Amino acid sequence: MTIDSWQQLIDSLKGNVVVLEFMAPWSEPSKFMEQPFKEVASEFKDKNSNVKFAALNFDNSKNLARRLQVEALPTFLVVNNFAVVDRILALSKTELQQKINDKLAQTNY
Repeated sequence: MTIDSWQQLIDSLKGNVVVLEFMAPWSEPSKFMEQPFKEVASEFKDKNSNVKFAALNFDNSKNLARRLQVEALPTFLVVNNFAVVDRILALSKTELQQKINDKLAQTNY
């Protein structure tokens, strides 16, 4: 993903909190978190939440990952109002879900 397409993605999701997962198919921790990430996304969708989820392949998004200072995989970024408001390095569904909920509570979203 290019920086321009990143801006287009964020523009299209204006008014929503976005949780981005930077992952890679060769990363064992990314593989481990793939299903939990999908489950958390599905649970938020079922609640008709304004939280949107997207997974980005690190190999196809290196410039964007560098710009957003992604240094480990998987990295989950919470984006609100065009700004990264949290960086999550979680290795369980429960931990990921709790950290997202904590951040949403802090931002009154």
